[in-house]
Amino acid sequence: MALVEHVEGSTRLLVPAASLSGRGSPPMKPAFFNPLARATRDFAVLLYGSRASGSSLRLLDALSGVGARGIRVANESGAGISVHLNDANPTAVDIAGRNCELNGLGDRCTVGREEANVLMYSASRMGLKFDSIDIDPFGSPVPFVEAAVSTVRPGGIVALTATDLSALTGRAQASGRRKYFLALWRTDFPQDVAARALTAYAAIRAASRERGAKPVFAHVDTQYVRVYLEVGGSARAADDSLDHLGYLAYCPRCLYRGVHRPEDGSSCPLCGGELRMIGPLWLGDLFDAALVRDMLRISDGLGWHQRSKVLGRMLQEVGMPPYYYSMDRVADFLGICVPRMESMLDSLISKGYRAVRSGMHELGLRTDAPHAVVMEEMRRLSSCRCAA
Repeated sequence: MALVEHVEGSTRLLVPAASLSGRGSPPMKPAFFNPLARATRDFAVLLYGSRASGSSLRLLDALSGVGARGIRVANESGAGISVHLNDANPTAVDIAGRNCELNGLGDRCTVGREEANVLMYSASRMGLKFDSIDIDPFGSPVPFVEAAVSTVRPGGIVALTATDLSALTGRAQASGRRKYFLALWRTDFPQDVAARALTAYAAIRAASRERGAKPVFAHVDTQYVRVYLEVGGSARAADDSLDHLGYLAYCPRCLYRGVHRPEDGSSCPLCGGELRMIGPLWLGDLFDAALVRDMLRISDGLGWHQRSKVLGRMLQEVGMPPYYYSMDRVADFLGICVPRMESMLDSLISKGYRAVRSGMHELGLRTDAPHAVVMEEMRRLSSCRCAA
């Protein structure tokens, strides 16, 4: 087995050489490591560093692979953090142990080989308590959600990663219905739908255990969606989480979108087309402003300018509608060239609306302006029209 040393942040990692070849998806054997997921690990370092500020934190990396995320968190997020790395693959467990030693973390990292659900459901009996549980599978996290939200300490964090974006964005409707029990359709804001769908599913599963689950941070890339959920330990917390679930209506004829109530009917209020009901989704904020502000402070201190740029956009999105406009896809639908983002923002703000660039998508415009106004301004500010 050929291992090479790979550096992320300030952490040294032994990883399979084949994982860094850049040819297709990284191999599952002899152990899994995805170099393209660095952004998720960077955000994990920032989030757990913020959560552990001035206190101790015990993290379970339940599907750790070679230990990249958990070891980076232990090494870069603060001395008060201890991590238990777990994987069912014996080769991955061996490499994770070597990575702990490589970074001098033998006193704060432990390594085990268990099936993740068995470990979580038996944690209490074994005297193990976790302030945070990280679930990062290949595919859907569905098989692990109930165990994670049941095991984490009340007030703790459960982080869920899903790579089955076709199911969570509505590209594969039947798959989304089977796995997540949700009605999902294709839209021009698929990243938002994916994050809110995964959050809603987790909130429903947590509620069945009389626990609440509300998001404090979410990040979506081309390969994955990842949400961090604060888990409350009471029926009241569960009820509060469920109160944040609802449906979005989307019209494929004119691209109208909005929060839908049963009394609103099934016809588009603008063009009369048939509305598609998407959900139930989490309709509240995906970001906790205080947490993101602290993550931004830490990121600035580390000189992580790209991460800081995204965090700054996310901070502006707090309190905004639960959808955005993908300006490239909307412009293509309208048959126009994409207007300059800055021009759209300035125009909508000058008209008294809130408008920000979304942290979910580089050309995502999030605004509380009415749909007709957004369409009108995109047409007005476009520099050209495409040939029919």
